[in-house]
Amino acid sequence: MTRYIYLFLIVAFITSCKTISIAQDYQKTTTQNIQLGTVGEQKNFVLEQDYNHTALPKYQTPIKVNVSVLDFNKTIHKAFANAKENQNQAITVNYVDSLKRKPKYLKLEIADRVAVLNALNSKENKDVFSFLETKTEAHLISSIALALNPNDLIAITAADEVFLEVTGIKNYALKLYKNKLVQQTIMFNDGVVFAYKTSSCCWKQNDKYQLEIVDLVQGRDKCPSDTYRFAKRAKKKIDYYKL
Repeated sequence: MTRYIYLFLIVAFITSCKTISIAQDYQKTTTQNIQLGTVGEQKNFVLEQDYNHTALPKYQTPIKVNVSVLDFNKTIHKAFANAKENQNQAITVNYVDSLKRKPKYLKLEIADRVAVLNALNSKENKDVFSFLETKTEAHLISSIALALNPNDLIAITAADEVFLEVTGIKNYALKLYKNKLVQQTIMFNDGVVFAYKTSSCCWKQNDKYQLEIVDLVQGRDKCPSDTYRFAKRAKKKIDYYKL
């Protein structure tokens, strides 16, 4: 009996770690309304795997966002339906596999990595920086898959530019610009987030032997030469040469 229980737990863990292809880019599914640009850690419980929100960096300047409009398929729609049960019940996606014309969803991805790096290294984000330095499994949410109502979907696709901006107290929103003027604000909980991808920090010490986050890499991508995924390794590298 114990063996069967153990086997069940293993299967449950494996099935909970699901990924889906979003425009040929694999993302983890989620039932949480995860916000783009937040920092957190992956949950690794046997019967649950999702993302733990931990910190919201203060972005003093707007962060440019790339928007891709994509067609739902059967797998994507299933991920959306699972997420919808825990999020915005008002979002409806009428998906019929046999119909040629499919409903749309969005892939949102941080486009301006330099602006994000400047923010993470700034004095305003000292606590976030320290968290990323000490927590080796901490990541930044760099891309999400989002379903919106038809009006918001039309508005975001018609915008000249889309930016991630701080709004209210410890909250983010998508600001839609047309002719350099804000046309609309979309909150993340206005839609349903059903997949995400994270980016890891690449660390280096500067000429003053101070740690800096110098790059962000997705998935299993390697950090650039002479930079490291773990802050401790960057420190040891410089300390070795100091000796």
